[in-house]
Amino acid sequence: MEVVAAIAATIVEYTIGPVGQWLCYSCRYGSNMEDLKNQVKSLQDAKSKVQHSIYAAIRNGEEIEDDVNTWLTKASVITELATRKIREGEEEEVETRSSNIGACLNLKQRHQLSQEAKNIVGNIAELLKNGTFNKVSYRPALEVGMWATTRYMDYVNLQSRMSIAKGIMEALGDANINKIGVWGMAGVGKSTLMREIVRKVNKEKLFDEVAMVIVSESPDLRRIQGEIADTLGLKFDQETEKGRASQLQRRLSKDKKILVILDDIWKPLDLVEIGIIPSERCKIVLTSRNRDVLTCRMGTQKDFEIQTLLIEEAWDLFEKMAGESVKDPNVRGIATEIAKECAGLPIALVTVSNALKNKILGEWKDALRQLRRLVPRHVTEMLKRVYSPIELSYKKLESQQLKSLVLLCAQLSPFVFYRDLLKYCYGYGFFHDGIDTLEEARNMLDTLLGKLRDSCLILESFIHGFRMHDLVRDVATIIASEDHNMFVVIRDDGGLRTWPEVDSFKRCEAFSLLGGDINQLPNEMECPELRFFHLCLEDRSLQIPDTFFQGMDKLNVLDLTKTQLPSLPSSLLLLRNLQTLCLDQCMLGDISGIGKLKNLVILSLLRSDISKLPKEIASLVHLRLLDLSNCSKLEMILPNVISSLVKLEELYMGNSFVQWEDEGLNDERKNASLAELNHLSKLTSLDIQIPNVNNLSKDLMFEKLERYTICIGDVWDWIDSTGRTSRRLKLKFNPSFQLQSWVKLLWKRVEDLRLDKLNGVESVIPEMDREGLQQLKHLHIENNAELKYILNLRTPVIAFPTLEMFVLENMISLEEICHGKLRLTSFKNLRVLKGLPLLEELEVKHCNNMGAIVKKEEEQGIEDGDMILFRRLETLVLEDVPKLVSFLSTKNSFMRDGGEISHDPDVPLLHDQVAFPNLKILHLCDLPKIKHLWSKDSQIIFMFQNLQVVNAWRCESLKSIFPASIVKYLEQLKEI
Repeated sequence: MEVVAAIAATIVEYTIGPVGQWLCYSCRYGSNMEDLKNQVKSLQDAKSKVQHSIYAAIRNGEEIEDDVNTWLTKASVITELATRKIREGEEEEVETRSSNIGACLNLKQRHQLSQEAKNIVGNIAELLKNGTFNKVSYRPALEVGMWATTRYMDYVNLQSRMSIAKGIMEALGDANINKIGVWGMAGVGKSTLMREIVRKVNKEKLFDEVAMVIVSESPDLRRIQGEIADTLGLKFDQETEKGRASQLQRRLSKDKKILVILDDIWKPLDLVEIGIIPSERCKIVLTSRNRDVLTCRMGTQKDFEIQTLLIEEAWDLFEKMAGESVKDPNVRGIATEIAKECAGLPIALVTVSNALKNKILGEWKDALRQLRRLVPRHVTEMLKRVYSPIELSYKKLESQQLKSLVLLCAQLSPFVFYRDLLKYCYGYGFFHDGIDTLEEARNMLDTLLGKLRDSCLILESFIHGFRMHDLVRDVATIIASEDHNMFVVIRDDGGLRTWPEVDSFKRCEAFSLLGGDINQLPNEMECPELRFFHLCLEDRSLQIPDTFFQGMDKLNVLDLTKTQLPSLPSSLLLLRNLQTLCLDQCMLGDISGIGKLKNLVILSLLRSDISKLPKEIASLVHLRLLDLSNCSKLEMILPNVISSLVKLEELYMGNSFVQWEDEGLNDERKNASLAELNHLSKLTSLDIQIPNVNNLSKDLMFEKLERYTICIGDVWDWIDSTGRTSRRLKLKFNPSFQLQSWVKLLWKRVEDLRLDKLNGVESVIPEMDREGLQQLKHLHIENNAELKYILNLRTPVIAFPTLEMFVLENMISLEEICHGKLRLTSFKNLRVLKGLPLLEELEVKHCNNMGAIVKKEEEQGIEDGDMILFRRLETLVLEDVPKLVSFLSTKNSFMRDGGEISHDPDVPLLHDQVAFPNLKILHLCDLPKIKHLWSKDSQIIFMFQNLQVVNAWRCESLKSIFPASIVKYLEQLKEI
């Protein structure tokens, strides 16, 4: 009986229980389906709330958190599933009601639907539980760049600008569109929006490469080609514009997707002449003030108009720029009226709000009065409202000196080079009596320009100069012409054929004529008050009459750029007050008469066609600056000419004279020797090339050099630096010269160092420098067959504390970057590798013997827990290093094989004791011995959380990029 009872119990367990559960689902079919409908409604409500928060965040330019996007995706999927089940249930009800036996026949379907509904209800409940977010978005980190500022973000995050940017991005993604136009009035924010497009394109990787060039009203084809080429890493080997265009076209037609933005076009450009042929893989965005230039004359396929801001957006921008001031109830009403007077023009809103920031109520009221009353002459009603806020910003400048600097900048080309401005200002007597040297003048000019940038009256544009915004320049021109100083500025796009008739020449203090096709000048001009004269015409055949300068006795600054001068006009040689003479890009003949200009302080012959520097220049004993840059045909400078210029502070001879002769030749010399530089005791700036090391002087005195670019050896082509370094040294010569005191002085302060073929040198430190190159920012070493180590340290040294870029190329004997006995405390105190806190890019290429980048000897092994940090490194490139196994070699990472030490091939490339917390790009190529990037159970993978791109090519032994277990830490990874 007990057996029977047990069998009966088992039968009940395996039949009655499941049947009861089955019947339970069927009986609760109605309530389960009703619960499902209620939960779906709750989920839809929760989803709507989250989406509302997301829309608000997007309008504010914020990024959505990943977990929020994941939750929304799950909510959408489960909502779709639940809706389908509800629909199936409703269809089942209809079928049941239409059949007498349907209820019996549909029990199985009801059970299945009921069970599924209950399961989905549980899933929705769990999803609702996780759907309460403290925040759904975050402010993205600003991109590094000259426009990554709060002011920039406040503008591009305006709804109207975000909408246009979205439209442009969609057009860029359209395969049928390759030429896009963006137009609007000056100062409306076209250039700023283009920078935002660049940022978005780079972030979304819509194109492989992006180039943006400012064209301006006087387009320089070579400059445009050059800037595009620089961005793409293309170096021209053709001199003609046609040849350069052909090279650029070939580069743009390669496999990569490229976006080219040509900003600020005033008149139609022939893109083919530049070297641009728009296609699906090479798209063009053009911006202009004139819609006709884009749509009708350049054939854009889709155009976007950027209008002025509406009242609400204009006030939002103004309020953010003005800061705390507008929170004062007494100021706020006045501020809103001032914002209205700015008429929605972004440049006016930003300029005026910055001028009034932190000002008292009375200044706000006075500003409003001036804005409403100011009506510049000869200006349309629209431009009156545009110009008056900018004029107010000019009037708010704190000193007359700043105002004069604005007016002077307005007379120059849109792109102003710092060195040119220094030449003009110094000769013009712009600096007060306390300024005695060019170095002091340069420092003061930097200070003044900084204040003008803060006032938004000049813009940061390029490393060696700046740009004045078109509207600011227009306003400054109007002020200059109406001011008591009587500045007269005329610019022309080529239509001017005859010399302008200006009634006020007799009272004029400064005059500029830039552009135009004038082919004849008047015989003379009666300008007794003229102190500044700048002439730059398109017609190089223009002849200057011999008597042209007779009526300009007070002239201080004369610039005759792009002029043909077979000889200097006799009237020019009578200008006793002339301080600055610029004959840049001129066709020069006999200029020996220049010796009569005894008071000349600055002489510039930049890019001029001249083969011999006249001996009469030796008479210019007051000369402080001599610029012979890019005078590539200059082959003769007579002995003792340079040494006579004892007051010279700045000498620029880059890509110019290189025919230096040995100082020992004495009377036999036909050319200058380097020893003549020793007579220039005041020299602070020097650009020079010395291809023949045999001409080097042993005792050059360079103690006072603040800026220099010195190329020694026959391997260097002169390239005008585009970096931010001011002390550059390029070396290729025998190490015996490196022991001279003048070389040691250069080494101590060098910022950009390039080394090529240093025979007999096995290490840079300490053989070439024992102090660790404390100010070095860029280090490029190439083609050194004997160099084994960069650092061969016998004693601890704080090496490279400011290094930002490090490139090694074709180093066939290089074994290690760092070799020697390093104390553990060196790492802890930012010594050696930790002494590279600013390193942002590291490239190691073509180094045949290098087994590790850093090696630690056995007795100096790194203890557990110690970490070598490259805190700011963003790019690591390792290419063609056939013996490389690991970045760091320690006592545990190599083994003995037949008596020789070789690296353990199973050690990962990225050792657990080396971390790169900001690394974004890892590029590996031709590394045959690497098997692993990280160890299987790496403890520091979280230190690579910013990694975005990993490229590994021709690494035949590489088994895996990274273990699956660490993928979750690489949240930023976009490309493998």
